[in-house]
Amino acid sequence: MKSSVKIWRIIAIGAVITAGLCLAGCATYVQIKSVRPATISGMDAVKNLGIRDFENKSGTSAGSQVATALSDKAKQTISSSGKFNIVAANDPNADGVFFGEVRNVASKDSQSKSSYKDKNGNTVETTTYRRDVTVEFVYGVNNARTNMPFGTINKKGSRSASSSDPSNLTSVYELAVSAVNSEMNTLEKDLVPTFEYNRRELMKETSKDKVVKQRMKDAQTLVKNGQQDEALKVYDEIAAEYNSVAARANANILRTAADSAAAADAQMARLDSQRTGVADRAVKTAIDTLHAKLPSGSVVMIMKSNSTEQNLLNDVMDRMTASVVQAGRLKVVDRSNQALINAEQQFQLSGNVDDNSAVSIGRQLGAKYAVLCWISGAASSRRLNIKILSIETSQIVDQSAVEI
Repeated sequence: MKSSVKIWRIIAIGAVITAGLCLAGCATYVQIKSVRPATISGMDAVKNLGIRDFENKSGTSAGSQVATALSDKAKQTISSSGKFNIVAANDPNADGVFFGEVRNVASKDSQSKSSYKDKNGNTVETTTYRRDVTVEFVYGVNNARTNMPFGTINKKGSRSASSSDPSNLTSVYELAVSAVNSEMNTLEKDLVPTFEYNRRELMKETSKDKVVKQRMKDAQTLVKNGQQDEALKVYDEIAAEYNSVAARANANILRTAADSAAAADAQMARLDSQRTGVADRAVKTAIDTLHAKLPSGSVVMIMKSNSTEQNLLNDVMDRMTASVVQAGRLKVVDRSNQALINAEQQFQLSGNVDDNSAVSIGRQLGAKYAVLCWISGAASSRRLNIKILSIETSQIVDQSAVEI
């Protein structure tokens, strides 16, 4: 009887767990994107970064090995972030120098005894051996010109291992490296801004109307498949036709997600630009070129070509347009012109803007010159490319590239 009761209890518990998983799995979430600033302030001024190896200040041989492991991890993480030009620590062009120290590596071995009854009722005594390791270290970035720190981060990690055989215990070094590798997972966030994502759960339809429920399910499927624009249209239609509170709420969530993604991308592009400072110089160089090469009073059309970084390009082009308009020497075709918007969208789908297409669009908009802009490369090899075309002759007036 007791056995059957246990079985039914297990079945009941399993049903509850399954139901909970279903509820969690059936919920549909939308990601809200934002930018998390770097933990160390002032890193927006660092473009060229030198990296010093971690120093062992722990006074232990294990500390020396841990310092080597930390140095390798730091170099790999910083390089893969793509946000810095890596230079020698003593390079006169360095803006900042990354440094680190292993402050302490402590280990403690212990053992404990326990006993149990075997199937014959005999008492069996066992000994369990345990090793605990704690590592303390610090890293940061110094201003290469003043040698004052932008900021430092203190870290402390621990790991343990146990075994019935003391010779099989994991080594102090292995435990220490496991501990510091886990703590180093935040290194990129400490040095550069990163994207963060918060989940918003879509509301479920409470109406018993089968048509409404089915359309809500269809919209939910679109969201799960990543077709949020299509889902938004469906939710708007349901809200308008059936006055569904859930559909209206879900439409607002999707709009928030789209707006937050665009805002976060633009903010990240601005932060990258501010950090390096080269974007400002690139914009100034481009404007100086336009003023030098084109007759005063000319009507110019500034348009995008296929680019590796559309968000950064958008930011640069907005600043270029605003600066040219402010200078007043050239007249710029309004970038809100629908014909220009449609052309750029079509070009983004098909690839690069060819010269003939740009000239054709320029003629439609009454421009004398077309200025094609795109970004190529990445990190230290990233370039803002500018090509100026004469609408009248279809000839290239000037073509240049500048670091960005």
